Formats: sequence, C-alpha cells, structure tokens
Amino acid sequence: MLNKQEVRRQFIHLFTAFIPLMYYFFPDIGPLNGQQWTMILFAVFGGLFVLADYLRRYNSLIKKWFLLLVSPFVRIDEENKMTAASHIAIVFFFILLIFPIHISVPACLLLSVGDSASGLVGQWIGKHAWFKHYTIEGTLAFIVAGLILFLLAFPYIPLWKASVVVVFCALFEALFSHFDDNIVIPISAATMLMMLEV
Repeated sequence: MLNKQEVRRQFIHLFTAFIPLMYYFFPDIGPLNGQQWTMILFAVFGGLFVLADYLRRYNSLIKKWFLLLVSPFVRIDEENKMTAASHIAIVFFFILLIFPIHISVPACLLLSVGDSASGLVGQWIGKHAWFKHYTIEGTLAFIVAGLILFLLAFPYIPLWKASVVVVFCALFEALFSHFDDNIVIPISAATMLMMLEV
C-alpha cells in the first residue's frame, strides 16, 4: 500500500541524487576543484545532520527539533535509531571519497534512482513477491530505471556491464535485506563497476 508518507520519503530519496550530481558538475573555484568543494560542503552539512541524528537519542531538545524537521519522512522504526538519510550521507561520502568519479557517481545515482523506482512501484502495484517482501514489479522497476540511468547519463559504460551491475544490485538488495539497502546498493555498484574495469 502506497501512502503519502512513503511517497514523500521516496521523492526525498530521489532528491539524494543532488549529491553525486553536485560532485560531478560543481565548478572549480579558486585553489580547489569542484569535487573538493563538494566534499567540504558535504562533510560540513552532512556531518551536522548525522551528528544531530545521533545525538537526538540522548538529548530531548535535539530530538524535538530534529523530528520537527524530518518527522514527515521518518518511519516509526527509525524513531529510536539512525535514519536512512544518515546512512545515505555516510555511504555517499565514503564512496565519493574512495572511488574515482566515473565509478562513484553512477554507483550513488543508482541508489537514488533505482531504489526510489522500486519503492514506489513495488508499493503501488507490486503483487507478486519473489523473495520476502520484494516484488517482481518493484525489482523490475529498479532494473528498468537503472538501465535508463546508465544509458542516458553514462554512455561510456558498455550496456552489458551496466546490465550486470544493475541486475546484481537489484538481487543484492533483496538477498542482503538484513542490511540497509542504502548501504548495500551503492557499495555493491561501486565494487562491481571497479571489478568490471569501467
């Protein structure tokens, strides 16, 4: 069942594409290049968000203000633990830091685009479960959205390599569902792109 909170949540999830896009397109200013500026800004603002998310569990005032800002997007099971947004911020930061730009950006964008598509379609019209709560419709939406992303934005990646990455990440999301998919997908994508020598 697709409710308003999940729709808002998935669109915010899609908005995380802003981070790798900023990393890719931010202009060089002064002595630093665009990637360096992005990482500095990301470390400051993303770090403040993650810190507030962590501290809210121990400080009622921080919790009050934090939930006032993000409660429309937070699931009930996230109220007493780190949010998915913090997991995304942490994993994006380290993937952009560790992997070269031609690998890190598509890996992060695959999470933003593919996972949003699978979440929306799976909860909207997903009727045929193939593993736990994962539906065929949602998984196919992830694959289609991911392939379109690679075809349009990263034509330097051969289609067969893009297909391998997208399909395996769709499978890993389900098979490693005991981990947060916001961590599993981008790490798997970046690792596979590196192994395929993109």
